[in-house]
Amino acid sequence: MSQRDQNTPTLAHRSAPHHEGPGFAVTVLRASPYEVSYSPAHHVIGFTFEGQRGIDAVGGSRRRLFEAEPWRLAFTPAGCDVFSASDRGGEYLVLTVAPETLARLAPGNASARLAQFTNVADPLFTPLAIGLRRAAMLCAAAQPLAIETLAAAAVERVSVLLGTSMPKTTPERRMTSWRLKRILDHFEARLAEEICLADLATDVGLSESYLARTFRAATGTTLHVALMERRIARARLLIEAASRRRAPPSLADIAAATGFSSHAHMTTAFRRVLGITPSAWVRMMVRRSPFEPTDHSTVI
Repeated sequence: MSQRDQNTPTLAHRSAPHHEGPGFAVTVLRASPYEVSYSPAHHVIGFTFEGQRGIDAVGGSRRRLFEAEPWRLAFTPAGCDVFSASDRGGEYLVLTVAPETLARLAPGNASARLAQFTNVADPLFTPLAIGLRRAAMLCAAAQPLAIETLAAAAVERVSVLLGTSMPKTTPERRMTSWRLKRILDHFEARLAEEICLADLATDVGLSESYLARTFRAATGTTLHVALMERRIARARLLIEAASRRRAPPSLADIAAATGFSSHAHMTTAFRRVLGITPSAWVRMMVRRSPFEPTDHSTVI
């Protein structure tokens, strides 16, 4: 991805964290109600950082209820008609890829009819999605070589999946959808508290070591990283709520409410996971109109 392609996907909604490169674009959509109908000119790779549910229709099919779990991968080929709506959405990574870019990076799929898929568990994609989100958050400060390498790896990984039968189960059968939801509900209910592996294991009926191993095998991330993700997500929501009220948020209070030991601890977590500080996130919220919705049509 060293030469800029004139057909690089463009992003219509500039308030969402994004990064554009040669033949691809990365956008991070925050949790927000949406309803979109589109036929993308480019291939669209999506990754759920948060679970979401709603109604969708793909490729001319009838509208149906959908429920996407967190850490799940989706692919929509160029020209595929899509309708999707959700009353709350969820944080979602979108990587749009020009057809010629996919053909160059994955020549084996260049002439194949590409299949649409959604809600696929692929632990190998999770670290790529986390890296792409961080780069999008950094925007102009992101290193081009780093993000282009991640984008290329993401395209190649999806190409591997397109060339095989889609997995019908998660990598670890014992990490069922019920157990995954139970773990995330446990996190949400106790974000401000100390969370112990023993309590989690008891809650889902697995041994501590087996739970830790199967969670990582199924999601591509660890329980600790997943907990940090939820704490940071809650902190971001609290910052956004304060921004809508036009009230300067108390970052120390937000840190305490989301389980961080201090403002400094929260700052370290934000910088490590997102590449920015809570103060920088506050400035992003201030620049955005408090009534401006997230435009999910950026996936077009």
